[in-house]
Amino acid sequence: MTAYQSTPLSSFSGIRSGLFNAYAQGKTRDITFRKQQLLQLAYMFQDNKDRLWEVLAADLGRNFNETEYLEYVAIANHAMRAYENVEKWAKPDSPAFSLNTFPMSPRTLKQPKGVVLIIGPFNYPIFCVAVPLIGAIAAGCAVYLDPSLYTVVNGGVPETTALLDLRWEHIFFTGGTRVGKIVAAAAAKHLTPLGGKNPTIVDKDCDFDASARKILWGKLVNAGQTCTAPDYIMVVPEAHDKLVAAFTKAHKQFFPDANSEAKEMTRIINAASFTRLSDMLERTSGKIVIGGKRDPSNNWLSTTIVDKCSFDDSLMKEELFGPLLPIVTVASIEEAVSHVAAGEHPIGCYIFSKNKKVIDYVYKNTISGSVVVNDTVLQAGIYGIAFGGIGSSGYGSNGGKYAFDTFTQLRGSLQFPFWLENIMSHRYPPYTVEKLEQIDKALLKSIPYPRPGSRQTTTWDKLAAAATLAAVCGILFDFLAKHK
Repeated sequence: MTAYQSTPLSSFSGIRSGLFNAYAQGKTRDITFRKQQLLQLAYMFQDNKDRLWEVLAADLGRNFNETEYLEYVAIANHAMRAYENVEKWAKPDSPAFSLNTFPMSPRTLKQPKGVVLIIGPFNYPIFCVAVPLIGAIAAGCAVYLDPSLYTVVNGGVPETTALLDLRWEHIFFTGGTRVGKIVAAAAAKHLTPLGGKNPTIVDKDCDFDASARKILWGKLVNAGQTCTAPDYIMVVPEAHDKLVAAFTKAHKQFFPDANSEAKEMTRIINAASFTRLSDMLERTSGKIVIGGKRDPSNNWLSTTIVDKCSFDDSLMKEELFGPLLPIVTVASIEEAVSHVAAGEHPIGCYIFSKNKKVIDYVYKNTISGSVVVNDTVLQAGIYGIAFGGIGSSGYGSNGGKYAFDTFTQLRGSLQFPFWLENIMSHRYPPYTVEKLEQIDKALLKSIPYPRPGSRQTTTWDKLAAAATLAAVCGILFDFLAKHK
């Protein structure tokens, strides 16, 4: 039996970077790719069953029958169920019909969390890694599989500790309370308060007047002190001048009187927050095109749009949580999407476009707690769709049934009748080959799908076979009729 060495600690940072880069290519968003990987996983376990038996016998002194019953059968069945159902699982959920909201096409999309870390324990080292891995693959997160996306790290406490020092989109751990507390504490180091720098992407093909009103309102309501408020704008060059002009027009519509904004709008919560926002505004390299007025006596700051900002501007360093809105001009929608994908996942992402291809591209290539097309902020108040953060923008979902799911313990329950005792006695010692065969016959399903890469029977193949059979039958019947 080959002795496997722990993965060198010095390689962890490179492994993580490689996984994040591979995930960013978007292969796992394709359901066909996920199904291929799930089937590869199933075949990997089938092809290496004897090796799994042997390694667990060497490591734990475990009998083959126990490994088959407790780990292998469950893994094989989980992989097949995921393979068969992932398309259904990945489809968006739609809430019950509501006259108020149906024109907005409310849906809850199923998006992968990203690159996740699965920590396996010693006692069931195959089951406790493979089963959550199956779920992660089915979900599209980043193994006789694609090694750029699914990487195994060998080791114990030092290696686990080093992995926990890195940032992951989600950490899955199975084990005791003591170690669980260590994992949770390590994960907490990489979390920031709910919210984030919610991006607003503006395409050249949009209704600029309506878009400007919606974005401006999303920023000024409650003085921008909203976790879903648009935090910055990325606009393509062809749309820039039209958007800035539309903002000026919308601001005059909202506040026709020079003093009306100061009278009507919310104040910043306290002097410390007012000072923080003022300091960022003082240090910006951008150009103020709307607003910029301040009144420290009552912590009032006017809705301020700052043009010609760069990604390293003072207004782009952290979540603003105030009525400041920087504009960054990007070369293309692709550049805007790349910037969103490379950063912390926001709680909201906003797209302003009439182009379905642009909208779908942003949907598929970004991750956020929510995504809204041609409006802002409203998603938190729409009943029946999930609302929540991801990664640095928070845990879990809120809103109707999703709030119930977040705060519900999914409690498994079994009640076995005693008449099943003899039927399931194959699990008990003494372990024999006959009992092992009974376990497989009762519980293990063969893989009914062709191995990925092998030639698959197509509809045309079936039609050709049917035609050949019909021709043969015709010749046979003709022969029998002539020689009757």
